[in-house]
Amino acid sequence: MANGGWYGTKEGWDRIEAPLLDADPILDDFALETGLTISKNYKDWPERSVVWGDDVRCIIQLYLVDEKDLTFNLWICASQDRERKRFWKTETPIREQRVGQFRDRLAEELREGHRKVVEWSGRAADLKFATNLK
Repeated sequence: MANGGWYGTKEGWDRIEAPLLDADPILDDFALETGLTISKNYKDWPERSVVWGDDVRCIIQLYLVDEKDLTFNLWICASQDRERKRFWKTETPIREQRVGQFRDRLAEELREGHRKVVEWSGRAADLKFATNLK
């Protein structure tokens, strides 16, 4: 990913997004179940995200890690900005796997990720320092 986006051909894009299209029905069911909205392809990169929360920002994101091998990560995070510092808790329950390797368990991973992030967001004082903000 150069400079935060895809600069290849349409055929190349179709190839790297195709696995997400296979996962979309599962993600759509999850969004319907939780009442959340899915965003797609932030910064022109193959990904799906569910983001919610005001004081504590919660995110569940499935994104392409390797465009050659078509592997993906599922990342979950609760973060809070305090006095120009970001605090968070994160996990990557699916790491560098092809969609076919985790598709059958994706719905459960999404539910469990949601449960964890909701729990973390309710304990903002336990979030760990991540970085300084400008």
